[in-house]
Amino acid sequence: MKQRADVVGIFPNEESIMRLLAALLTEQNEKWLLQNHYLPQHTMAEIDHTAENDVIDALPLSA
Repeated sequence: MKQRADVVGIFPNEESIMRLLAALLTEQNEKWLLQNHYLPQHTMAEIDHTAENDVIDALPLSA
């Protein structure tokens, strides 16, 4: 039982576990933000928004 307690004692309290998890999640989020996106912003800027407005104008108004 003593040996098992030493293994569990890596984290002295719950707050230290939460700090470690927060650091790991922050790092993962930063990596995700820096990745190449499936649809890069420069290609999204080229989309013609007038076609979208034409579809909306063609729909009848509900009573």
